[in-house]
Amino acid sequence: MTSLSKRKTKLSVEFSETVREQGKLREVIMDFHPYGVTVRLKGLRTGYEISPGAIWSRAALLAVEKSRAEKRATRKRR
Repeated sequence: MTSLSKRKTKLSVEFSETVREQGKLREVIMDFHPYGVTVRLKGLRTGYEISPGAIWSRAALLAVEKSRAEKRATRKRR
């Protein structure tokens, strides 16, 4: 696999998940760069930069919340 810093072409991924913005449902697009990721909506120029470390941290927090919710659900069933 080629690292992002050595790629000559831009790497973009369009997801099927949609978000309502400015009165339309728009697909989420991620543009990958060697220093991070830009997340934007299709048809809009505004994008948000996020680092790979921030993505990992958020995913770890979501995993912890999910496991806690599952533990609470099993306690309530008893």
